Amino acid sequence: MNNGISARIVEKTIQQNGIKIVYPQVTGLPDQEVQEQINRAIEQTVYTLMAEQRVWPDSAGLKIEEMIGTYEIEVNKNGILSIRFENYMYPEHAAHGTTMVKSITVDLNTGKVYTLRDLFRPGTDYIIVLNKLISQQFKEQDIPMINEFNGITIQQEFYLTPTDLVIYFQAYEYTPGSVGIPEFKIPYRTIINYINQEGPGAWLLTY
Repeated sequence: MNNGISARIVEKTIQQNGIKIVYPQVTGLPDQEVQEQINRAIEQTVYTLMAEQRVWPDSAGLKIEEMIGTYEIEVNKNGILSIRFENYMYPEHAAHGTTMVKSITVDLNTGKVYTLRDLFRPGTDYIIVLNKLISQQFKEQDIPMINEFNGITIQQEFYLTPTDLVIYFQAYEYTPGSVGIPEFKIPYRTIINYINQEGPGAWLLTY
């Protein structure tokens, strides 16, 4: 059973040679071991994002002139913490900088890091449902594309807000850089029949 706790947030900073990454750590949780586990997972997400951005095709091997990292706490209630990280990097001699996004959603009671699959009832065709909803938004919003949308996978990155599941893709994955980071908000109520009642989507859903 979910214990509807929230976490206190403190900030840490990585700052060196043009790099400034600000990221959160949690404190005040009743279980110190879980708290440390969550903080390690957050730090791993931050360093993974930095590493992935360093090998971006247009910047691999180039000196980093600037890297700025920020974050948003999207959910911190009902035992769920969901964080969106955004890094901007400008490589030496590059025509422009690049922005990448990463996220993490964790259970504040157990330290479990959720995957997209955890949000949905076992055996449901949630990937087909989400692909249809995302395709509709691509069309309805008339978003320019450079590649055909091939659908999400079970490893798809996401984050949660109090009302929506948010699926996102990196710049140039499906859209030109001018679009930025394409994000698709899917209200929990539109997928209520597929949501796992023992998962974070149900704990955030307001009936």
